[in-house]
Amino acid sequence: MCFHLLIHCSSGHELLMKTRKVFSMKNDLLNFPAEQNFKQITSDKTIKITQMKRINYSLLLFSLLLTSFIFDGCTKIDKGFLSSTMTYSVNEFTVIRGRVKASYSLVTDGSTTPVKVKWIHAYDVNGKIVDSLFTKNYPVSVWTAAYDSKVDLTYAAIMAKRKVVDMPPVTVNESNGAFEANPATVYLPLGRYTFDLEVTNVVGTQTLSKAMTLNLVDGKSIETTPETGNYSVSRLIANTASGPSNGTISAFNGTNNPLVVETITRFADTPNTVIIKITDRNGVVFNPKANEIMKRPNSGLNPNPPFLQNLQDYAPDTFTATDTALTLKYPLVPFPIATLGNGFNMYYRIPTAFVTIDSTTAWTSNTAGNYYQGSTDSHYKGVLKNDLYDYSIRIPLRVQVPGAYYIKLRLLNATHR
Repeated sequence: MCFHLLIHCSSGHELLMKTRKVFSMKNDLLNFPAEQNFKQITSDKTIKITQMKRINYSLLLFSLLLTSFIFDGCTKIDKGFLSSTMTYSVNEFTVIRGRVKASYSLVTDGSTTPVKVKWIHAYDVNGKIVDSLFTKNYPVSVWTAAYDSKVDLTYAAIMAKRKVVDMPPVTVNESNGAFEANPATVYLPLGRYTFDLEVTNVVGTQTLSKAMTLNLVDGKSIETTPETGNYSVSRLIANTASGPSNGTISAFNGTNNPLVVETITRFADTPNTVIIKITDRNGVVFNPKANEIMKRPNSGLNPNPPFLQNLQDYAPDTFTATDTALTLKYPLVPFPIATLGNGFNMYYRIPTAFVTIDSTTAWTSNTAGNYYQGSTDSHYKGVLKNDLYDYSIRIPLRVQVPGAYYIKLRLLNATHR
């Protein structure tokens, strides 16, 4: 304790002089005549005891005086620090409307912690204050307990750890200053927004003008190709996981698949559902309920799992095969939360009994918007013999923004039987 006190004194010389004064006072106390404080005691023994008490009292008084002088000679320590140059290492972040994203934390430049951070004003690109856009609350689903990917495998298990709360579309983490966007940004106008901050700690409050810029842009609310993967169509020997013996399995496997026409419509904010309809080139629907669309078998001897991943694996308690579509209800975004293997691809097959497949030459690549034209296409070679091959399709899929989606896939080299 003495060392801790000494190192904060403003003047070493001043302290030395005061300490000497205290020691001088101590000596005076120890040498003070006993007869001025005590009655004359003739017994030698009694004199010795009295002198010892006098010495103890004197030492106690000396200690109190020394402590008083040391504290009197020390400078008070400041209670903390609040920097005026706090900033973000990256002071601009881009959010795709409706998605979850966070900015970098605020660099507090040595300010005393804890700090409390909040935004106080928001401005549009013209400098107009638009606070009302970011103070309005919307229903947002949040976690109430930690997610466990090994246990929380069903809609029911996940929803048991979720609840809906009303909150603004963008919040600021008050302890580290990170801006946090949530799915409610889907209700905001696209644009560029700048925010003033207020930072408070034990010292006081500091205002940081135009500290962070948010760019709100449009993007895919549901990702398929190329963000999540690529559509792939191929043929398998009927009722097996194997391709033809000549090794020609895939008709096309790459970006801008010319054999699959994809149409995606987000038709409602709620409920969180995905509906996938698969048709032939003429728009005739393959019926999942009648097993016209089935899981694709895994390869190998006694494979585990027996089928490649599919929608039912990710939504075992909400998946339904109707007579027109594959449907499911999902609990949150992004969905799927995590991959079960092979990215976020869903694997299906159309049994040979329900499809006739065109024979085509291979594509080395393809450009966007260029689709297979059937019998008039330069890749057309004819029609494969029926009852030999199943039609296999890989569907890349990940939902990023809550809502109800309708996905229609038209297979241009397939004809319903």
